[in-house]
Amino acid sequence: MGELSFRAPGEVIDANVGVGHRHDRPAPFEDAAGLLAEMDRHGVDAAVVYHVQGESVSALDGNDLLHEWVEGRPRLIPQWVAGSDPATHRQLEGLHAEGRLSSVRLHDTASCRAPLTEWIYGDLLEWLQAEGIPLWVSLADNDHAQLADTLGRYPELVSVLVGAHYSHAALVRPLMRKLPRSVLELSRDETPGDVEALGREVGVRRLVYGSFYPRYAMGPILYYLHRCDLTASQLDLICAGNVRRLLGERAG
Repeated sequence: MGELSFRAPGEVIDANVGVGHRHDRPAPFEDAAGLLAEMDRHGVDAAVVYHVQGESVSALDGNDLLHEWVEGRPRLIPQWVAGSDPATHRQLEGLHAEGRLSSVRLHDTASCRAPLTEWIYGDLLEWLQAEGIPLWVSLADNDHAQLADTLGRYPELVSVLVGAHYSHAALVRPLMRKLPRSVLELSRDETPGDVEALGREVGVRRLVYGSFYPRYAMGPILYYLHRCDLTASQLDLICAGNVRRLLGERAG
């Protein structure tokens, strides 16, 4: 039997990749070379990467550790993690002043026991909105009601909702209506026909490919998207164009 393999034929930017070891989950690769080899295996040209240490332990430390992964590697687009403490906000402001901030990811508010409320994150969200910096938020790691209520107070803030499992199907559409500038990352949208339906209902410009690697494998959802009933131009937007637009010139 021949080897089963799939490589995407067009440009692909993975919008959701974690790097490094987490305190409770070792990484499948030790360094950037391992990640780049995995990307090459699937035909992924570039990836938006954050350090997983920032998810639930320390955003400050995770951001410090991210530098060694992305320096001199233009295929790896750094995404810096925001926590609830003012020190993290100052760190992000410094990165922004250096022209290194193209997107921000919210840490796991549930694990960090800092509920996603305006009185904790309001200054951060107001600043991101004012500066036009998009915020990645995991549906798997944050309270959905808090997310909708708090982000809804910042109508010009662009948010990317990541990790929407098929069990979230009932809330995705109402949430995207509540947050009209939100974009859905598709790493777990495995319900047959749902990607096409979302494209008709909210528009393909609000959908992006992301794998949530290494929580999940990099290839399956990419393969699935290329077997959906999508046109070549729709695939180009979902797999690369929309992320480029979200990151803008900041991605370099």
